[in-house]
Amino acid sequence: MSDEQSRYRAVEEEAFASYGAGRYAEGAATAIAAIPRLPCYRADLAHLAACLLALAGRPDQAYAQLRAALAAGAWWHRRILVDDDDLAALRDIDGFDALVSTAHARCVAAGAQAPEPVLRRPDGPPVGLLVALHGAGEDADDAARAWAGAVPEGWLLLAVSSTQRNTPAYRSWPEHAVGVRDIEAALGLLDETERALPTVAAGFSAGGRQAIRWALGGGAAAFVAMAPAIAPDHLDPAATAAAAARGVTGRVLIGEADDDVRDEALAAVGKLRAAGLRCGLDEIPGLGHRFPADFSARLATILAGVPSKH
Repeated sequence: MSDEQSRYRAVEEEAFASYGAGRYAEGAATAIAAIPRLPCYRADLAHLAACLLALAGRPDQAYAQLRAALAAGAWWHRRILVDDDDLAALRDIDGFDALVSTAHARCVAAGAQAPEPVLRRPDGPPVGLLVALHGAGEDADDAARAWAGAVPEGWLLLAVSSTQRNTPAYRSWPEHAVGVRDIEAALGLLDETERALPTVAAGFSAGGRQAIRWALGGGAAAFVAMAPAIAPDHLDPAATAAAAARGVTGRVLIGEADDDVRDEALAAVGKLRAAGLRCGLDEIPGLGHRFPADFSARLATILAGVPSKH
């Protein structure tokens, strides 16, 4: 994680704490104060401030934050301006529709380019291929660091970035079919021998959802998902039944204090199991929406149990 990314995460966490406590104006002030020192996150901070100001009953100020950021070159995907209920109060402001159109046009013009995948090879012949997908707001470098524990265990690690962006700095996996294309494009960089290795789909948060669904759809023989942002309605019954019949297996790890995704993820695990798919579940005491400190050791144990052949 870069220094600027780390500082942005700290600001975001502080603003979200204010959001959760209903101190919307205070959270907006936190985001606005950070704008001069976090230029790469201009769009993200303006969006965060606008959401909080709108909730504080200040829609005109919220709109002004977005307009100022747009004038400075920022952009957003249409979905986070139009579909975000926090910004509902802005929809009737004169000029908001034009702002959305301009911002989205810039998003499209920026292109669906992703950073190069990150490939990490073990010292000897690889025993398998781990395809690692980042969480929302991250990229392949973050995924490579998080899942690096697979490499000493003999696994070839391929970390993939999503091409789907809400802002210049925010990548995620909202559209599954686009995510599948991103993964397949990254796999195309491997040679035939590497592509034929036993494959495990891995991911954190939004990347965990993408990994699970990709594995169920035939992309991998197994999946490992850390705090997946998945709900039962993300699971196609036919694909899940077919995956169970093929012998696809999975493991979900989630913190007992993860208020972001815990309830829906547990319900999704229940649905997978009800369909006959073998899915292990590790609930980690005291952990929020993040990786545990001993994740590499946990991952090594999980990968040791993956069959050597599809």
